[in-house]
Amino acid sequence: MKRFVIIGTGGRGTESYAATLLREFPDTIELAGLYDINPKRAEASNLILGTRIPVFADADLMLRTVRPDAVIVTSKDSTHAGYVVQALDADINVFSEKPLCTTREQVAAIRAAAARSSASGYVTHNMRFTPDLEDFKRLLMEGAIGRVLSMQFTETLDRYHGADYFRRWHRFMENSAGLMVHKASHHFDILNWLAASRPLTVTAQGRLAFYGRNGARRGPRCSACPQADQCEFYADVFRSENSRLLYREPEVVDGYFRDGCVFDERINIPDTVAATIAYESGTIASYSLIAYASYESMRLAVEGTRGRLELYQRYGTPWAVGNPAGQADASLANDGSAAEDQRRFLWHLPHEQRLEAIPERQVTGGHGGSDPKLRAFLFGAAGQEDPLGLKAPLEDGIQAVLVGVSVNASMAAGGLPIHVQTGEGATA
Repeated sequence: MKRFVIIGTGGRGTESYAATLLREFPDTIELAGLYDINPKRAEASNLILGTRIPVFADADLMLRTVRPDAVIVTSKDSTHAGYVVQALDADINVFSEKPLCTTREQVAAIRAAAARSSASGYVTHNMRFTPDLEDFKRLLMEGAIGRVLSMQFTETLDRYHGADYFRRWHRFMENSAGLMVHKASHHFDILNWLAASRPLTVTAQGRLAFYGRNGARRGPRCSACPQADQCEFYADVFRSENSRLLYREPEVVDGYFRDGCVFDERINIPDTVAATIAYESGTIASYSLIAYASYESMRLAVEGTRGRLELYQRYGTPWAVGNPAGQADASLANDGSAAEDQRRFLWHLPHEQRLEAIPERQVTGGHGGSDPKLRAFLFGAAGQEDPLGLKAPLEDGIQAVLVGVSVNASMAAGGLPIHVQTGEGATA
């Protein structure tokens, strides 16, 4: 029986890891400790789980007392690196939520700790485990479109999902390094994985175009706003019992509110970004994200010497904070008619041949079925075959972060090229 501990007992730590480990690995994993900077939140986690897992007031004390086999880190992004280094220095295996870290200084600290440690580390880049992207990677490895020349990735976050990043701690650069690290590290990891090459240089433009100071009205937060009935972004973030347990009472202790005003003038992360990434292999990738779109979607295309792979996914977000319960967002099809909330196309277009549609595989579980498979790979039996390279070791997590912080640096420099590996300015 392996002994695991969790650092950070918010929604992800409690529901995506603690609850599922208890359910999926009852005979092989014991949850032996919980730590959160807010002890009341860790206690609330036990209430939700119906458990009596020991709660610790100090992460180092938990590691020294429990001596676990593994640590799962699901705390605030800017704190991941400290806990990862702490675990590695104690020669304890560590699994970090994305992003692995938020600064170049933290990258250096993690690399140094990994070099002196006998333990291993992985980043939970669950996007690799989605069936469509598994198919994408498999086809590329089989040479279905030849050598990769160009990649395009576009993400649109709707005004429920996207807005939520501007209500919570993510909205401050010092906490999350912005959406280019917190959110897009998933996407940059996918681009790096598909390119099978290290990112070389980045150029980017971006700004805070919709949220923050751009709003016509603002208040302290949704639950204390006198203009709430006039605002389309009003959200009751405590509508679920778990949210009330994890946040409403604990907020008294640490002052963390999950319903901050999306038009708070202090918000300092961009909501509109366009970037270009050049790889050592010669592949060029374009990336764009907006966080206030009319509908939620992802588009990914890879052009090779012998053909093209293209994926389009559009989905409603009835689960998102602020979205009316049980109702997906309304959007229109290309012909202007009412569209279904979910659409998905995965195409293989070999040169001089007919388009081939890749059928969708039906899966269940969080994040499009990727979460259960990720947990099985990371926490299940050792020695599983991984021909696609689905598991993301620490260096892969580092490379995704380096792209994100380089995008931020290029935006701050007015679009000047940044060398991804060094952070220095690069020649165009």
